[in-house]
Amino acid sequence: MAILTPNIGKKEKEKDIAELVKHLDHKNPGERYSAFVALARKDDLGNDINNKMKKMVNDPDPWVKTIASLYYAKKGDLSSISENLMEIINKGSQNDKVELLQIIAGRGTTSDETVLQVIVAAMHDKKETIKIQGINAASATKSTHLIPYLGQFLHEKHHKIRLHAAYALHCIGGEESTDYLIGFLIDKNKEVQAAARSYLETVDYEHAKKALHDADFMLLARAMDETEPIREKTAQKIGHERIREGLSLLHLACRDKFKRVRLEALKSIALFKNATSVDVVEKLLDDKYYDVRIEAINTLEKIGGKRALKAIKKALDDKHKEVRDTAHEAILKMK
Repeated sequence: MAILTPNIGKKEKEKDIAELVKHLDHKNPGERYSAFVALARKDDLGNDINNKMKKMVNDPDPWVKTIASLYYAKKGDLSSISENLMEIINKGSQNDKVELLQIIAGRGTTSDETVLQVIVAAMHDKKETIKIQGINAASATKSTHLIPYLGQFLHEKHHKIRLHAAYALHCIGGEESTDYLIGFLIDKNKEVQAAARSYLETVDYEHAKKALHDADFMLLARAMDETEPIREKTAQKIGHERIREGLSLLHLACRDKFKRVRLEALKSIALFKNATSVDVVEKLLDDKYYDVRIEAINTLEKIGGKRALKAIKKALDDKHKEVRDTAHEAILKMK
């Protein structure tokens, strides 16, 4: 509970609403803060007072501005304070960030752009607590737009965060989430593996069932943990034999430290032409080797669709002429 200044505490006990409202204009930010908190505890204040309180989201003092913004976020008025919410998640205290994310999680399913931006920012926060709260909020929104960001936690070093990400993917569901969950099956932590397995048991995709119960999948997974030549050949095999449950292994191979493995993974991904691969392939448009970037463009072209086209357009500004030319040709073919 917020501590009120003695003056505001007295006015609150006296139920002097008029004086509390006057203090919203006080030159001392501590008085304005306390007055806002006291008024926020009251019901049925009327439109005039509510409108005056709403102006506090633009207060010059960050302390006052934040408490007002969180108050109206709880009330569901997000569109008018979108910039404030981003400011809180990027520059606010840890407690303020946690409160904002808990408010978002409590609101449940949403596709509100501002809310999703706040969650993405939270999932990139340096603090583990904020990351987890961001993941939990993503789980509550059930937004498919957040799946690629959750999928990035396959490579998170803390297994606790990987566990939360797996659960969030399970809550959102769908084919793209399933592919990432298959990736969690080969996690080095047994608890993460078990969680992914339990979540995959609830889905009906045939490739998920094969990943769970077919011994060949685990052989492929082990092969992708072997030497570079074996990983390269395994990536080729998954594509040539169209082993659908192996697509998640190809996604992981796109982060392999050896260029040849990344190239073979891209070529095999292109054979599946699956839209769930777009976000993974798009990241290789920033690869340090220009030939990998070219292969990424070719793969995106073969996958097709609006998301792939949008990704390719980014390569038009590549520093290497051959990459730019390849992107231009791919765009012409896709239009």
